[in-house]
Amino acid sequence: MKHFFTLTVIAALATASVITLSAFNSKKSATATEYQVVCASKTQVGANYEWCWMITNPNPGNGNDGTLQNISHWSVPLSLTAEAALVSAEYSFDGITWYGVSIEMERDPSIRACTTTDVLKFNAGTVGGDPTYYRATFSSDFTINPYATSYIKGGANYGTNGSKCNVHMFAGVNSNTTGN
Repeated sequence: MKHFFTLTVIAALATASVITLSAFNSKKSATATEYQVVCASKTQVGANYEWCWMITNPNPGNGNDGTLQNISHWSVPLSLTAEAALVSAEYSFDGITWYGVSIEMERDPSIRACTTTDVLKFNAGTVGGDPTYYRATFSSDFTINPYATSYIKGGANYGTNGSKCNVHMFAGVNSNTTGN
């Protein structure tokens, strides 16, 4: 009888722990991995300085169950010093063929929920897991800011409160020049 009571208590505790764990797991939502934003290069080209970034979607999908939708574009705020030194901006889907973008700093109306700041908008996104490259050329040499802010505009299943965009830190252009 003593063993029956002990076994009943053990069975009850095991059942309760399984129920508790399954309730906990069902309340957890799947979290998507983040888009990968990498500074691929910073190179002096003649008298100018060319920065190249690469964005990759590590888990492409519909935005559910830990997947990420393709992004539609990438927006980058710049300091007034970097904005004044901006010579050109381009994007590429293969790192070879480049397409120019407007270098006007203005408000991106599609991410109003994210920022009130003027941004350099690279109007090109990701396609599946393939990288997209973004390049900006400056007439001054700037130091790297490892905590620069950028805004990624995604689909309906990305962002907080349906904003369809998110803030991403990346190795970007600092407001300080190197003095060269």
